[in-house]
Amino acid sequence: MSEFRFTDGNLIILYGINRGKSTDGRLPDHIKERVNACLGTFKIIMESKPDKQKTLIIVVADEKSGKLIKEGLVKGGVKEDIIAIDSSSENVTQTFDRIINMIKTRVNPPYIYFIGSVWLKDIYDSTVQSKLKGYKVQFEGALDHRPVQEVEKEKALDVPRKSLEHHKKKSKDKAIDILLNYIFPEER
Repeated sequence: MSEFRFTDGNLIILYGINRGKSTDGRLPDHIKERVNACLGTFKIIMESKPDKQKTLIIVVADEKSGKLIKEGLVKGGVKEDIIAIDSSSENVTQTFDRIINMIKTRVNPPYIYFIGSVWLKDIYDSTVQSKLKGYKVQFEGALDHRPVQEVEKEKALDVPRKSLEHHKKKSKDKAIDILLNYIFPEER
């Protein structure tokens, strides 16, 4: 049996949490890049997937930014009624926890697209590996032209805890190392 279930529909998660400086009622450039990446992904889905009518976009951001992002998506051609705002999630892990609670009862879950900055890839990989096994999830990275110090500061706030999978893998690797050292001892 395949580890993946058949998918039914598409769920685009636009991660728009911004912990940086205020931009006086405008979206920061790195969030605009994510909106553009979301619009590109949405366009591909609309042009190529048979289940395109079952597409939902969830914007993860505070209320103020979420409304601005929603306006940008609507201007880009997305229908307003398929956009939802999640203002209660504070990081990537909480976002995926909420998504899992939303889709776990479905026999055929949607194909999930996660759109965030390219520097979120490590955090995304860790979270998907531990929480979303069996689901089809794709990362879409948007460029982030902020200074490295600002990105590192924000990244430190979003670091995931090490999961049980991480500890299992580490234990397995250590056991293999011990076995190989026993079989092939290094002569000293």
